[in-house]
Amino acid sequence: MRPLLVGCALLSGALLVLAHSPSLQVNAQEKPPAVKPSQSSAKGAPQASSALDPQKEARIRELMEVTGAKDLGQQLITAGMDQFRSSVLDSQPNNPRAKQFVDAFVARFQKHFDPGSLTEHVIPIYDKYLTSEDLKDLLDYYRSPLGQRMLKALPEVTRESQATGFALGQKAAQETMEELKADFPEFTGANEEDKRPGGEPNQD
Repeated sequence: MRPLLVGCALLSGALLVLAHSPSLQVNAQEKPPAVKPSQSSAKGAPQASSALDPQKEARIRELMEVTGAKDLGQQLITAGMDQFRSSVLDSQPNNPRAKQFVDAFVARFQKHFDPGSLTEHVIPIYDKYLTSEDLKDLLDYYRSPLGQRMLKALPEVTRESQATGFALGQKAAQETMEELKADFPEFTGANEEDKRPGGEPNQD
């Protein structure tokens, strides 16, 4: 049960990180996702964006197109499922049903999460925090040579920054666990190390 909870937590974490990092979606323009027309069409937008000023909504959609944020939903599924799959399979390498479970989870999850619907729910968030003039200035910026270079660089900067942060956090966690072994052996795995065949008790 614990590996499953960890896997779900990683999946949720991946979704959260990507949802707050629209720049990660730039590369998704190379492989546009298949989205249901009824949910991706600007003319048939759901109630989430029906109250917006049409001109402002058009600018929001254009900004999402330029930055690649329109592909957020598909990227959420791809990255989140990869995180979840790796977590479960790595935690149970000798369980033949682990892969069956992950495949079944991914198939069922995709039935409940439609990539196109996320775009329609994100549009009102842009409307809430950005004025029409903000959107115009952002579009001018991202169309400029500097803006285009920024869009190309941000995904790599974000990925490498995340990898660096993960490595530093992992190192700090390991050092912290070592320091707490004596006081909290039941949580740090010190008891298990002492019980290994042929192992000698720790002599600190």
